[in-house]
Amino acid sequence: MKKLMKEVCTLLAEGEDLVLVTVCCKTGSAPRMAGARMIVRRDGRIAGTIGGGLMEALAIQDARKAFSHKQSLSKKFDLTNADAAITDMICGGNMEIYMEYIPADAGNLALFTTLLAALNRGRRLTLVSRLTAKGPADHPFLMDDKGLLSEGPVPEPLLAAVKKIRSSTSSPTVICHDTVEYLISYFSIAGELFLIGAGHVSACTAEAAARVGFRVIVLDDREEFANPERFPTSDEVRVIPFFADCFNDYVVNQDSYLVIVTRGHMHDYEVLRQALATEAGYVGMIGSRKKRDTIYNSLLANGISQPQLDRVHSPIGLPIEADTPEEIAVSIVAELIQQRALGRNRG
Repeated sequence: MKKLMKEVCTLLAEGEDLVLVTVCCKTGSAPRMAGARMIVRRDGRIAGTIGGGLMEALAIQDARKAFSHKQSLSKKFDLTNADAAITDMICGGNMEIYMEYIPADAGNLALFTTLLAALNRGRRLTLVSRLTAKGPADHPFLMDDKGLLSEGPVPEPLLAAVKKIRSSTSSPTVICHDTVEYLISYFSIAGELFLIGAGHVSACTAEAAARVGFRVIVLDDREEFANPERFPTSDEVRVIPFFADCFNDYVVNQDSYLVIVTRGHMHDYEVLRQALATEAGYVGMIGSRKKRDTIYNSLLANGISQPQLDRVHSPIGLPIEADTPEEIAVSIVAELIQQRALGRNRG
């Protein structure tokens, strides 16, 4: 999502209007989850995807109409009947897509620059866009947990309505306030991945995880391994003096994914002991079953309970017979994606 928002900022800064296409809701089996987004430019070029195929082509066609009318519009696809035949899709679900016309003016540039900066810091923001009879002067507005972030008057009853919705869902939502429809979109880092250890598997995992939307933080005590040159796609690469207290400077919560890939048993033991004291949504440790059992027995002997150890994914990754660092990284990131999806469904 950061990459897409960066493209939005670049286009607006260059004076180019755009249409931001958002999958607002999805039921049944449809190509993309609610919240999937893409940019459509005036000449039909796109960035991002909402699922591909003829359905996406029709959405692009409708998005280009928004440039002519300078207004946002919506489109519903029923992939269970006639629309399925028209779009050559047999998904069997329904999708509602909103095409938001965003003119290149100073207000929109400032707003999306703020949004991108927030994403880079790992903050969660809410973007509220007017859909009914939207004109060029009707800018979206941004909110966080504390309230309004962007400039411009917003009625207090509307803010209250958005706050109420914001606390109950993370999917894009449409509300009607005073006969006007608003699209409420949520932007956040889709999981913060801590890679503790900066070896070969870690480098491959960091690259793959960044491509699927994780914010990646790499921690190691070796400067020759933990450096931006080896981890160019990572958000933070930090050399720590030792592995003890390695999470002290971070907020580790249900959106945190801890992957332990250090170079030795003692380091793994130390990091896993700390990881089990956090509220991380995922804890995984690389290694054989023999190594795992040795570390588990030591932890059990030092006060860690079996239910705590049951949280740990070890051996790490989905069982795909991975062998090389690149293959192991694929298995690890596949498991991270699976756990992230399970967390979304629970939410």
